[in-house]
Amino acid sequence: MNKISFVATLLVAMVLSCCGYHLGGLRSGAMQNVQTFCVDMFENKTTHALVSMQMTTALVDTLQRDGTFRLASRSEADVRIEGSVTNVAASSLITNPDDSYISTEIGLRVIVAYKVIDCRTNKVLTYGTVSEEGSFFNDNTGNIQTAREAALSYATRKAAESIVNRLTIP
Repeated sequence: MNKISFVATLLVAMVLSCCGYHLGGLRSGAMQNVQTFCVDMFENKTTHALVSMQMTTALVDTLQRDGTFRLASRSEADVRIEGSVTNVAASSLITNPDDSYISTEIGLRVIVAYKVIDCRTNKVLTYGTVSEEGSFFNDNTGNIQTAREAALSYATRKAAESIVNRLTIP
């Protein structure tokens, strides 16, 4: 019976290896040897008070959910991720049909620059800029400030997902 289960396990392993499946997360070229990470608080270069905290939190949450790398303290991490939110720009997505000066849907575009730095050598492994957008409705029936903050939070989560995709997809 042991021989049969060994052969069955071997066959399953061979079949799965031919299909492109593998154990563990994917890593881009610069991140091949990275196991752990820490994230410094992102710098805020905008007038939006909490956007750096939202971006930092979104990036940590997305990296942990992805599971390719493990969160560690700064003294124990292989790499640290740092960056800045460089711009938050509003744009009119849909205008009021009765008055073209009034926007009924407003987009918030967040632009984020990031760097991944090797903690042992302080060498920059990879860097980039991402730009993502969230939107909210300006219909005067709800709380515009809450809707704007939700759109900004959504845009930072999308930016975090873009950064994680760049770090984990070869």
